[in-house]
Amino acid sequence: MRRQKSEIRNQSPKTKILALLFCIAVNCQLTTVNCQDIHFSQFNFSPLNQNPANTNLFEGDYRFVANYRNQWQSVPVAYNTVSASVEMNFATLKNNDKIGGGLVMFYDRAGDSKFTSFNMALSGSYLLNFGKEDAHNISLGYQIGFVNRSFSYANLYFDNQFNGDAFDPNSQSNESYGRTTFTFLDMATGLAYKFKKNDRNNFTIGFSVAHFNMPKQTFFNDNSVRLNPRYIVHLRGQIKIAKKCDIVPEFMFQRQDTKQEFLAGLHFKSYIYNKGNSRIALNTGAYYRFADAPYLFAGLDYNDLQVNLSYDINTSKFTQATRANGGFEVSVIYILSKVKKINAKGAVCPIF
Repeated sequence: MRRQKSEIRNQSPKTKILALLFCIAVNCQLTTVNCQDIHFSQFNFSPLNQNPANTNLFEGDYRFVANYRNQWQSVPVAYNTVSASVEMNFATLKNNDKIGGGLVMFYDRAGDSKFTSFNMALSGSYLLNFGKEDAHNISLGYQIGFVNRSFSYANLYFDNQFNGDAFDPNSQSNESYGRTTFTFLDMATGLAYKFKKNDRNNFTIGFSVAHFNMPKQTFFNDNSVRLNPRYIVHLRGQIKIAKKCDIVPEFMFQRQDTKQEFLAGLHFKSYIYNKGNSRIALNTGAYYRFADAPYLFAGLDYNDLQVNLSYDINTSKFTQATRANGGFEVSVIYILSKVKKINAKGAVCPIF
């Protein structure tokens, strides 16, 4: 403990504040129960769902992201997930630190009961820049929002509707429901570090905790049913290996009570054209969700626009129902940068 205190005293005031706030948020956990969250195979292309600290952690002023996933199409009722987010840099301080914010939503519907989750959240971050040419970035992010969950029992079958010989849809199910919809407050926090040598050589690692307030989530009045914290570790690297080719390894691990997900893989970024601010590149690679599904990945970079496609091939015990069909997924990312003002003495408009 003495060593830890000594190390904290040697840190800068800004680093102390970031560490203190993050520790307070992480230590808000209390207990555990069962529940699962949405997930994307393209985990690093849904930044605000992954980690609030990813807010404003990009080169530019605005970032727009859209994700769509269609899972288990061969199962009678497919699972569909849609997410969208927008971020912006609100302020760049005199020391080059940045304050950013964003809005993220997701919509997920699954199963015969049409179990639906709709989330809308505000995300904010403080980005600490340091080192030569601000090559090092530490970001602390918080997220707060509301989640609505609902279901319909119109297409559900119950034992009481079987009369002994056949199913009678007109008979009463004798099932009682406290309610079919409810809304709760949800909170998340995260920390991320990014090192950028240049556009083609960089590294990002992050840690986040979703649902750290452990919200009550029940269709009945049972205060013991709460949403477990979900812990996420993620990393991404980009390394130039040839004049027109980069390799991009990626990894994510997340755990929520007894459930966990481990994804890893890489893709190659092959440049067709790369000069100045113009860029055209093809992304091709393969990933694996351990004990569940390998998946192929392909995409295109066109200047500040990126479009990616992936397809899961289910190899788990659920293949009897899915017939090895997994999930189709698409992501779209667009980054917009403002035209920088030229305040240099003697600068003139080039048309004169």
